[in-house]
Amino acid sequence: MSASSKSSVRSARSGKSSASSESVTRARARAEAAKVRASYASQEAKLKIEKATREAQNQLETVKLDTELEVLTLQREADVAAVEAQVLEDAEIEMHAAAEKGESEEKVKIERTSEYVNSQLNLSRHSPSARFSALPNAPASHADSHNSFITWSPPLKDPSHTQSINDKPKYQDADFVHLPAANLSSPSTGIIKSEVDRTNPFMNIHAKPYIPQCIPSTSTSPQAEPLAQYLARRDLVCSGLYQFDDKPENYRSWCSSFTSAAREVNLTATQELDLMTKWLGRESGEMVRRIRSVHVSNPNLALYKAWERLRECYAAPEIIERSLFQRLDSFPRITAKDHIKLRELGDLLMEIQGAKEDGYLTSLLYLDTSRGIAPIVDKLPYGLQDKWVTSGSWYKESHGRFPPFDYFCSFVCHEAKKRNDPSFMYQSSAMTTVKSDKFTGKSFHTNKPISVHKTDVCAVKEDPNKICPLHNKPHPLKKCRTFRNKLLDDRKAFLKEKGICFKCCSSISHHAKECKSFVKCFECNSTNHDTAMHPGPSPQVVKSLPPSQEDGGEGEDNSDMTSVNTSCTEVCGPGQWGRSCSKICLVKLYPKGNKDMAIKAYVILDDQSNRSLARPEFFELFNLESEQFTYNLRTCSGTVETSGRKAEGFQIESLDGRVLISLPPLIECHEIMNNRFEIPTPNAVLHQPHLRHIAKYIPDLEPEAEILLLLGRDVIRAHKVRQQVNGPNNAPFAQRLDLGWVVIGEVCLGNVHKPTVNTFKTSVLETGRHSIFQPCTSFMQVKEKQQSSVFKKATEMTLGQTVFCKTEHDNKPAPSVEDTTFLKIMDTNVFRNESNSWVAPLPFKEPRQRLPNNKEQAINRFSSLQRTLKRKPEMQQQYVEFMEKIFTNGHAEVAPPLKEGDECWYLPTFGVYHPQKPNQIRVVFDSSACYSGVSLNDVLLTGPDLNNSLVGVLLRFRKERVAILADIQQMFHCFLVRDDHRNFLRFLWYKDNDVNKEIIEYRMNVHVFGNRPSPAVAIYGLRRAIREGAKDHGEDTIKFVERHFYVDDGVVSVPSEAEAIDLLQRTQASLAESNLRLHKFASNSQIVMKAFPPEDCAPVIKDLDLSGETSPTQRSLGLLWEISTDTFTYSTSTTTKPFTRRGVLSTVNSVFDPLGLLAPVTIQGRALLRELTSESADWDTSLPEVKLNKWVAWRSSLQELEKLHVSRTYTKTSLTEAVHTELCVFSDASTKAIGAVAYLKVLQKDGQVEVGFVMGKAKLAPLSEPTIPRLELCAAVLAVEMADLIKDELDLELNDIRFFTDSKVVLGYIYNESKRFYVYVHNRVQRIRQSSRPEQWHYVRTEENPADHASRSLPASCLAQTSWFTGPSFLRQPPAEKTKSSKMFELIEPENDAEIRPQIQTCATYLEEAGLISTRFQRFSTFTSLVRGVALLVHVAKSFKHSNQNSNCKGWHRCDLPRTPDELDQARNVVLKATQKAAFAKELSALLADQPVSKNSRLRKLSPIMEGNFICVGGRLKHSEISTAEKNPIILPKESHTSLLLIRHHHEQVKHQGRHLTEGAIRAAGLWILGAKSLINSVLHKCITCRKLRGKFEEQHMADLPSERLKICPPFTYVGLDVFGPWSVTTRRTRGGQAESKRWAIMFGCMSSRAVHIEVIESMDASSCINALRRFFALRGPAKQLRSDCGTNFVGACKELGMDKMVQRYLSEQGCSWEFNPPHSSHMGGSWERLIGIARRILDSMFLQLKARLTHEVLCTLLAEVTAIINARPLLPVSADPQQPFILSPSVLLTQKTGVPPPPGDFSDKDLYTKQWRQVQALANQFWTRWSREYLPCLQHRPKWTVPRRNLQVGDLVLLRDKQIARNCWPMARVSAVFPGKDGYVRKVEVSTTDQGNIKTFLRPISEVVLLLPKD
Repeated sequence: MSASSKSSVRSARSGKSSASSESVTRARARAEAAKVRASYASQEAKLKIEKATREAQNQLETVKLDTELEVLTLQREADVAAVEAQVLEDAEIEMHAAAEKGESEEKVKIERTSEYVNSQLNLSRHSPSARFSALPNAPASHADSHNSFITWSPPLKDPSHTQSINDKPKYQDADFVHLPAANLSSPSTGIIKSEVDRTNPFMNIHAKPYIPQCIPSTSTSPQAEPLAQYLARRDLVCSGLYQFDDKPENYRSWCSSFTSAAREVNLTATQELDLMTKWLGRESGEMVRRIRSVHVSNPNLALYKAWERLRECYAAPEIIERSLFQRLDSFPRITAKDHIKLRELGDLLMEIQGAKEDGYLTSLLYLDTSRGIAPIVDKLPYGLQDKWVTSGSWYKESHGRFPPFDYFCSFVCHEAKKRNDPSFMYQSSAMTTVKSDKFTGKSFHTNKPISVHKTDVCAVKEDPNKICPLHNKPHPLKKCRTFRNKLLDDRKAFLKEKGICFKCCSSISHHAKECKSFVKCFECNSTNHDTAMHPGPSPQVVKSLPPSQEDGGEGEDNSDMTSVNTSCTEVCGPGQWGRSCSKICLVKLYPKGNKDMAIKAYVILDDQSNRSLARPEFFELFNLESEQFTYNLRTCSGTVETSGRKAEGFQIESLDGRVLISLPPLIECHEIMNNRFEIPTPNAVLHQPHLRHIAKYIPDLEPEAEILLLLGRDVIRAHKVRQQVNGPNNAPFAQRLDLGWVVIGEVCLGNVHKPTVNTFKTSVLETGRHSIFQPCTSFMQVKEKQQSSVFKKATEMTLGQTVFCKTEHDNKPAPSVEDTTFLKIMDTNVFRNESNSWVAPLPFKEPRQRLPNNKEQAINRFSSLQRTLKRKPEMQQQYVEFMEKIFTNGHAEVAPPLKEGDECWYLPTFGVYHPQKPNQIRVVFDSSACYSGVSLNDVLLTGPDLNNSLVGVLLRFRKERVAILADIQQMFHCFLVRDDHRNFLRFLWYKDNDVNKEIIEYRMNVHVFGNRPSPAVAIYGLRRAIREGAKDHGEDTIKFVERHFYVDDGVVSVPSEAEAIDLLQRTQASLAESNLRLHKFASNSQIVMKAFPPEDCAPVIKDLDLSGETSPTQRSLGLLWEISTDTFTYSTSTTTKPFTRRGVLSTVNSVFDPLGLLAPVTIQGRALLRELTSESADWDTSLPEVKLNKWVAWRSSLQELEKLHVSRTYTKTSLTEAVHTELCVFSDASTKAIGAVAYLKVLQKDGQVEVGFVMGKAKLAPLSEPTIPRLELCAAVLAVEMADLIKDELDLELNDIRFFTDSKVVLGYIYNESKRFYVYVHNRVQRIRQSSRPEQWHYVRTEENPADHASRSLPASCLAQTSWFTGPSFLRQPPAEKTKSSKMFELIEPENDAEIRPQIQTCATYLEEAGLISTRFQRFSTFTSLVRGVALLVHVAKSFKHSNQNSNCKGWHRCDLPRTPDELDQARNVVLKATQKAAFAKELSALLADQPVSKNSRLRKLSPIMEGNFICVGGRLKHSEISTAEKNPIILPKESHTSLLLIRHHHEQVKHQGRHLTEGAIRAAGLWILGAKSLINSVLHKCITCRKLRGKFEEQHMADLPSERLKICPPFTYVGLDVFGPWSVTTRRTRGGQAESKRWAIMFGCMSSRAVHIEVIESMDASSCINALRRFFALRGPAKQLRSDCGTNFVGACKELGMDKMVQRYLSEQGCSWEFNPPHSSHMGGSWERLIGIARRILDSMFLQLKARLTHEVLCTLLAEVTAIINARPLLPVSADPQQPFILSPSVLLTQKTGVPPPPGDFSDKDLYTKQWRQVQALANQFWTRWSREYLPCLQHRPKWTVPRRNLQVGDLVLLRDKQIARNCWPMARVSAVFPGKDGYVRKVEVSTTDQGNIKTFLRPISEVVLLLPKD
């Protein structure tokens, strides 16, 4: 039978089979579907019955059953559809298989159906789809979204769930019911079952399982297997899997799903790898791809390793556990209102519970303990935490153990479900949103008991003007930032609750209606309330609390999250306004002609106002009186009728005086707001990078100037923008106006300010009537007036003018880099928190190492401290009391638990005692304790020494009559540590400060003693605080704190009691605003002390009467100050120290004398100390007894010092009243010591002279026993240093300074001008003359020199009887009678003075080392000349050694004979040997001794050997047959001159080729140069020949666009022009044909609008150019500037214009200038050169269509059309948006037509007058608006030349490009002048070259030159 007949039979058979079995197949499908429906029907019936019985019991259970019923219904429908589809599909497969086999017999219908169903059921059991349906670990979400092809398998009971329902825990809480989720798992067998999970309490657990009537056979249809696998593969690839997300917790689920799906579809290893790569995540997929790429030839191995790697990275239990715990730890704390977060937490816990029940992660059993659940409970809201305690306690009581994790999960999930149920979510009404008047603010201290009575109002006991009742901090309530930031109702409620006055907010003794205090609100100037009670929002920028904490709820615990605060701390602040700046300028304002009446005022520039207005304050300042007139004021709020005065004849002047504008009549307006927040300030723009450079042009905020004027459009000049600085799209921008720079936009770095919108838009009608029409304010306006002359540019260069300037502070210590870094950190990060306390970070070094966890060290140190405290109970009690104060004051807190990876540090503590306070311990935190080689202080910046000099503070303390002492309470602890740095201040201590309890972790909240930067932080914070309050409390408070404080002690003297009281009160109030308490006041005036409450006075003053017999003493920085007598006294220790080295040193140093008052006494003690301890002895060994009597005598004499009283003040009267003040300093020396003493000589108004002791100083002479003149000179140096110190620290203007010495030798040294001294004397004389002049030095007799007492010492009993405190008697003479030097002091016996250098000349002879030194080679420039020079030496040397009688070469001679090759080779060897000897001396000696080179030698890797007296490369080619030079090349150093000459030599040999050829030539010559590659590159880079051949042309950073391209101005104001052509045109016809001539065209291009204008010219001469220029001016108007290249016709035209007086005068009147680009720089005129190319292309197209001859008229017509085409081109890409049909093109501006006519409409006659100009103006405005917004940004980027290059300099040698000749013939030139642009970069130069002996100069762009040799 043929193939065709078989096919026809098969087709017929197939058709019959299809027709006959269609009904049978559908019957089968219906039968199978019916069976499935029946199985589900029984279950549905049972569930409905169950639902009915349960419906009355619990509504929640009903909802659960409904949900399960819906799910079951959906599953039923899906499975029914799947069975039908399977039956139909398999029937088709079976029919085709039967047709192929030619099966002809018919079977019985029932038998055939039964057989088919059995086979398909068996097939479905083994199919991939069935396997997918049985995945136990696949998430439900994935099954729903991906497994659309999975066949249904009824659920079976999960064997893993064995716990019965009775074992499930129940909750005692009625609101909580445990609802376990139904667990429906898939079967593992092929038998269909339908059994509900037994653990489900809502299912009928007694229902019988469903048993199908047909049990499938185990046989599989072999015909359906290939097709089933194909279909399974197809579905598997298309939609059967889900993507792995690279999360370890999801890997096992994905792996199980993938392997189950791919196992029985018979995938090869390659196919499985492909499928795996597709469904893996980004990270895991890349991992598998790398493995596969390595094992391309072995896919099975690749597959194996891929699975191994995935299991290693994602399946390890530790990895999965870590991922789960990270998610749990990073979960934020949940607030009471965040129900969605609670549900997310429940989902996460259920996921962890599932992993825990799986059994694979065994460590998750830890979650069944209280320690495992506790961190999770902390994340719950407080209310849920309480409910969990109740529920968990019930479980523990019922089951005897802690609740397991699954119980906790169920609890959380149930609560989340209950709170997210929409049925129980209610919206509060508007009435309930009003806040209660009850204030719930938290207090920092709650230890004081407060009695509350039902009918009483509990008032604060403290004065709210001193202690804030909100924070219990020492700042006034009205200055509290948190209080001010609250709503007004909350503030009132708080004041009412505390019983505080509503008006002054400062008293609890009266109410607002009784308040007589004067208050003023600084925000609205109201006198009815204080600023703290202003109704509006606070202008201060504070760190706001979270909303939940403000309302009294729980706050989120963001300890492990990035804290984001919506506060601006960089721009805003007191005195630094600038939240959102507007056009406000500071100007001078005065009447015309009366400049002496000028005042400074701010003016608002508002171009939306048509008239200028003035505030009423303006009329009051100038006493202006005029009649009121009525006008209409139209604003955004509407039109109102108001009245005001009018002022005329005023002028405003810019601050620099350059601009003076006369003002039109000013109208009084009460609506202009005095909003100073919007005034631009320098600090506002400093934080904007693009505006930082203009900060110096913006004046500081003028505190006295007010906003007085609003300038409208009637002062048009004030609104013109001369320069603008833009930035990013949403950043502020700046404009330079005639009155100064203004800033517009939001300048704050945060967005916390309450929005305030101010609009100044006013329309005043001349007639005073209302009108419905908008007043016409402008017609065709010219915004820029043509200037009559070109501005001159400043040419004076100021660079380098201040390099050598000197200042008086040049020799003073300057801060280090670390100090500067510290201050920068403080300036940036220190802020004041909501409680008014200053917060500062720990200033860490950057970069720094990560600190290890030193808890082990802290535990060991604490154990040692415990042992010490147990031994010393008294110390333990004091220690506990000290720590109690820390905890009570909030200086420390219980440390929160650390998160994984948190960095921390534990501080050991120890106690110290002050010698003067033996019963008061101070706990120090040991930040210097090292652990693993590092301590906390090692990684902290110390900070600068901001403290004042102790001597300086005491010197200033003695100036005035009234003295004051003050102290800041616990200053270090007043400054908080930033929250994220507190973990570095953790420490160990007893819980609840009870030594009997366990040890827990605390951390400090404040900066601690022991931290290296704490003093600097505290002093910085103190000064920052006083500066913040100076605006309200006076600038003198800053001087008090910054100049008169030593750490935390304030020491100052003032002229009167009133000044003292005022200063203290204002300083105390200012510091109190920052929670710094200034107290412990002490003064020598009872008036001052009575002005302050007792608690603010020093303890010694509280209970003592200053008028009594006992006079109190107060320590003043270590000195004893007897207040009643106002004198300094001394108290000596009665404790006898042992006669040892330590005891003697302690006794001597116990006398504290910073001012040197006791210098004659203490110098004797120091001399004894040195004498006694001159012999080496241990610190505690007794000293020799022979010297004991001498020591005891001096020690006993110290008791006499208690009788000594030194006046505190310098003089009896105030120094401020002195007529003449003079400082006199005396110096003296002896063999024992040197000394100096200073006195203040004051001449009073009555002529009386007073002398006061200032300070003294004595120093022991060195043991080397220098000469007396040298010691006297050292004493003089001490005197000038003392004078410098006093002058700097005393803060007193001195009329004169005089120095006295009793050594005429020293005076001779000082006055000497000619003689030279030795260095010792010279240095000291120079030091003396640095601080004084010779004429200031005078001679004094030894008997009258008080410094003699300091140098020779005095007993303590005799000190008061000497002139030490009073000074010599001649000082009391009036200044007119003072002793003057009558002559110059000469040197004493200079020829015998050993200090004067004798003039002796000495000649020294130096013998150089013999031999040839390689340094001499540097005199040669080529290697050939070097070899020839050395060869000549070789030849001469040989002539000495081997003289030939017949030769003329004998001895030293100049030989002109050529050198022989042997001599040249020998010379070459000599050069190489000398070079090696100089560079490798150590290696050479080692190799000659047959020893290896050292390990540190750079030749070690080359295995050097000696070969023919040379160091050569050893290497591994010893046995090769190549030449010795190639095997063992000679080694040369890189840095030698010989190597450089060799590289140059071989580079020339290869004809200046590249590095590769040059290096090859060197290696072929048998040389090995170390680092040859870099050296060769250096030579090639500097090679002039190579630069000539291959040097690149110069380029420079692309310049900024000129301003004329960026201005909005009339078209063709700035024009670029060029000529193009020519074209041949027919001019006339002749008999012989047609006469032709040429035509050119000039294109004029507008620089801003990009429009063009073309004019035809007949020739290229200047005349044609002038005519074209005239026509252009006539048509387009005058231009302001013309730009062109250096064309001959243009240059000629410019010259011709100069000759034509009329044209010149015309251009001059129009202010037109002509600028030329450099020659050969067409790219500088690219904006119009490119348009010429477009014009040429358009003309070419036109000429193709032109059939006739081209005539002049036709050419003009064509060029006109070309102009129209070019001007109609879009400047921007054409938008596809139908909402923007308007195309931005130059023709819109020129023709005022869009190209698309508008639709016709109904117009009246009035529209001819009111609408026509608007359309014209609208088109122009639309063009310029889109031009500014869309076109200008397109010009922003630089397409090339983006990197700045070195500028060409005068003197550089360059190669000049000439396109007409070859490069080898290009001439060289030298740069003679450079022309830098505005940005400082040079882009055109003037070069000079020679041509046939003549010097020619050219102007060229840098792109036309090649740099050959730089000048430098």
